[in-house]
Amino acid sequence: MSFSILSDREIIALCQGERPMIEPFIPYQAGKPSWGLGSFGYDIRLGKKFLVPLGGVNAVLDPVDFPRGHFREIQAEETFELAPHSQVLAESVETFNMPDDVMGVCWGKSTYARCGLLVNVTPLEAGWRGRLTIELANLSPLPIRLHIGQGIAQIVFFRGERPKRTYGEKEAGGGYQDQPGVTLPR
Repeated sequence: MSFSILSDREIIALCQGERPMIEPFIPYQAGKPSWGLGSFGYDIRLGKKFLVPLGGVNAVLDPVDFPRGHFREIQAEETFELAPHSQVLAESVETFNMPDDVMGVCWGKSTYARCGLLVNVTPLEAGWRGRLTIELANLSPLPIRLHIGQGIAQIVFFRGERPKRTYGEKEAGGGYQDQPGVTLPR
């Protein structure tokens, strides 16, 4: 089987039926920054919940022994201003149910990139389910206003042969399977 990027037609087909790949699914592009279906990808929207680091003199972020108390949750209704040279964890509006033969790779949107926003989302592996945690870093010397419910990043989907083991079947376990929203390291 060949490895191919999915077109809008193929994405639509995967988002219909009993187990849609993306929920809620918008079959067109809307808004600014845009969200919804593109020609070869899907623009996800920024959710309302954020995990903001508190900082501190002796705070060290260790992914093996993560200091959960160094973050506070904030819920924003319309906008969130990201301070210069800071980072925050956020969530997507959409939830995903990745088919066993499809993976997704995420990139930031050009509108926000031109403001100095770096968007980082790890790959959506075959068989993974949940709501995305999005890392947002402001590289600019100025605050960046983020708009809730509008486009924040684009996911491009690839189809290949079903892997020997999907996300939930890996030996190390699928620690982020079924995550309900913005999630700290586990």
